[in-house]
Amino acid sequence: MREFDVADDRLRRSMYGIVLTQGRRNDLARFVNPRLLTQDWPLLRSSLDPKLRRWCERRLPLRGLAGQPGPPDPTAPDPAAGGANTGAGWPE
Repeated sequence: MREFDVADDRLRRSMYGIVLTQGRRNDLARFVNPRLLTQDWPLLRSSLDPKLRRWCERRLPLRGLAGQPGPPDPTAPDPAAGGANTGAGWPE
């Protein structure tokens, strides 16, 4: 893969998760936008293995972002409407 449209939040987070878990060092530099990763980190971090999550937070400028709320996921059910999260997609 040489290009990826990062405009779709859900697809971007999925691709970032793949790059972080299976990619090589140069894949991180090639496919990950640092600003968007910082924005998506609160949602991404909960889906990663704790060891990888700690590595990312130490090595990338993500330290201190764990407690910040992530961007709203427009496809997630509205908790106020009584919707349940079925586990599909990225957990919050």
